[in-house]
Amino acid sequence: MCEFGSNLGMPHTRPVEGGLFELRIKSKEGFARVFCTKVERKIIMLHSYVKRSQKTPKKELKVAQTRMNEVIKNDTF
Repeated sequence: MCEFGSNLGMPHTRPVEGGLFELRIKSKEGFARVFCTKVERKIIMLHSYVKRSQKTPKKELKVAQTRMNEVIKNDTF
């Protein structure tokens, strides 16, 4: 975000579902993904993992959805 600004598009981010979006990060170690959501003017990082397959694992998506619901429900942002 420092290099490209806050209005990132493909291939750096993509919408996933239900208010979640995915940041795509490439490093020497491989590809990392960070699930985020936007609340008001804040971007909240919910869950990160190292991607090892073409499809997004349902387990990783479920963790991010659960955390997003907790954040919104408890106003912890």
